[in-house]
Amino acid sequence: MPTQMHVLTWLATLIAALLPPLAEAGSIQPFLDQLVKQEKLPGAVLLVSGPQGRQIATAGVANLKNQEPVTENTRFYIASSGKLVTAVATLQLVQENKVRLKEPVFKWVKGFEGIQKLRNIRSVTVEQLLKHRSGVAEYYTDAFGEDADENRDKRYSIQESLAFAYDEDAEFKPGAEYSYNNTNFVLLGGLIESADSTSYAKAIQRRIFDAVGMPSSSVGARPVKSGLAHGYELDNGRATDVSYTGWNAITGDGAVVTTVGDYEAFLNALFRDSKLLRPQTVNQMCTPQTEEPESGHGMGCSIVDTPWGEAWGHDGSITGFNAETWFIKRLGVTVVFFTNGDFKSEEPNVVVRAVTAYLKQ
Repeated sequence: MPTQMHVLTWLATLIAALLPPLAEAGSIQPFLDQLVKQEKLPGAVLLVSGPQGRQIATAGVANLKNQEPVTENTRFYIASSGKLVTAVATLQLVQENKVRLKEPVFKWVKGFEGIQKLRNIRSVTVEQLLKHRSGVAEYYTDAFGEDADENRDKRYSIQESLAFAYDEDAEFKPGAEYSYNNTNFVLLGGLIESADSTSYAKAIQRRIFDAVGMPSSSVGARPVKSGLAHGYELDNGRATDVSYTGWNAITGDGAVVTTVGDYEAFLNALFRDSKLLRPQTVNQMCTPQTEEPESGHGMGCSIVDTPWGEAWGHDGSITGFNAETWFIKRLGVTVVFFTNGDFKSEEPNVVVRAVTAYLKQ
């Protein structure tokens, strides 16, 4: 008859066999080192977490001037990855019965000066904005870029941003097509301000950053703050600091500055733990549009196929900053990647390569 010790030993062996093996310590670091070298990036940070453990890799520098290294606590501007935050806040308002998906957004943004000059605005719905099916004109144009270059300390308000789309032709009738458009999420930021009777920044602070526990996250950033990654544009081997393009952003189309740890907490709270939205709302948010499934977009959530099934999240790209922020549901794996440079390759395939390295035994 086996002793108690033998039984415990046998049980421990059985449990160990059933549990997924731990990933090799630091297995994502060689991948990140190779990526930074291959793409000639100033710096980058990568976090992959899941049932097999949590790994963080860093490479390069956050600031070329003083050679400050990138660490896991370095704060990066994440461009359009921040649209996911705006979408969550909007859908929270829907869950609270303050806002309806099928109602025209004009009710919430009619107070912005000149808003009547934005074509389609009287009929476009909240849902159409979330799905990029509004047809409104894009504000983020060459004219906006030129103005931003000439006013590098300027923080464009919702109203000032929207003005660049006024009197421009609509792309199509609301609901007729899909077309990714930053103006949609600037308008959603205006809705959030009106519904919460506060600024977009304060609403996001309360609804997302404080609720999740994201102490290093903010809407926009001040250059005097330490620990910020500077964004760089590489031209003929010369790096130009273009950080202002990200740090000055304060509208709903992408204004979040954060760390990999903070954003991991956000993705897990949203997709894994259902702390920010009900599970059925998350599923609705991340269901590809049946009209055009190739768009890979639900309601503020991008959906991409991976070798392990769908990944939910959003990427972000602007001159000087790139981000990949995803949750692979079948694996229960979260991937957060930030860099302060631009990719040379059209398809660096960061997520698949990072997860492959993470899973490698």
